[in-house]
Amino acid sequence: MISSAEPNITCRTLESRGVIFDLQRYSLEDGPGLRFLIFFKGCPLRCLWCSNPESQEKHPDIFFDSARCHKCGRCVEVCPSGALSIDAGGQIHRDISRCRLCGDCVTSCSYRARKWTGKQVSVAELLGEIRRETPFFRRSKGGVTLGGGEPLFQADFALEVLKACWREGIHTAVETCGYGEWEIISRLAEYTDLFLYDLKQMDPEKHRKLTGRGNQQILENLQKLAKKGANIVIRYPLIPGCNDSDEDISAFILYLKGIHSLRRVELLPYHRYGEMKYRMLGRSCNLEGRKPMGEERIFAIRDILLSQGLEASCLHSR
Repeated sequence: MISSAEPNITCRTLESRGVIFDLQRYSLEDGPGLRFLIFFKGCPLRCLWCSNPESQEKHPDIFFDSARCHKCGRCVEVCPSGALSIDAGGQIHRDISRCRLCGDCVTSCSYRARKWTGKQVSVAELLGEIRRETPFFRRSKGGVTLGGGEPLFQADFALEVLKACWREGIHTAVETCGYGEWEIISRLAEYTDLFLYDLKQMDPEKHRKLTGRGNQQILENLQKLAKKGANIVIRYPLIPGCNDSDEDISAFILYLKGIHSLRRVELLPYHRYGEMKYRMLGRSCNLEGRKPMGEERIFAIRDILLSQGLEASCLHSR
């Protein structure tokens, strides 16, 4: 940790609330040791390959599992905004533009074909869950990782969670795309032991096309974090046809070599796990059917990074 000043933990702090969509225990790829991974909702980017589309909006959303649906039409009957309809074949459709997310369709479904994704929680509630894992943290030298979505999107809540972990002596990590105000990142850095910092594409125009945002602020924040002395691991998603060309990889290496303290790289190969989630949200997947990269190419890119003096490793498909 960069800071040695004890945070002021008050009852109000513990009552601070945020919106998450999942908790994952015993993660092995999101920081050292066994990790307790908290998935924050809300993200400023719209990456074409996003595998957690339910994380993009800060508010809770509704998943629809068509395999569970018995086509009884009850959800259509109770929908107050007319967002749901049933066609001649009995298929249920949702007009997202008309949906108010009231949840009447969720509570009315006897077959649990609809369910909420995302819920509001307090720091105290999360801390209670985290404390159950502390024996595993001690044995494995693990801790808590804030992911998402994007923790910066709920900066105040993320800060209070980090402070609570700091008080408990728990190692903290933040996985971030780096798109946010530097003042916010700087505050989080005071209680963050490790940043897992995503770089997705070095060319600013390509980055905008792939994520909906430019990368200038992301790169500036990364440089400031490195200058501040933060512990940083760079994460690079390998997305076929998006950022995996020889030119892309060379630009990535050139940038990292320009900041001497940035040596550790984790490659995240593309997978198709998110396609089903898009369908459950009633949305289209931008990379529907895109094939993951072959292992030979993945390891070839890793070897190129290693040959350039970078500490590179491949994570499992994310």
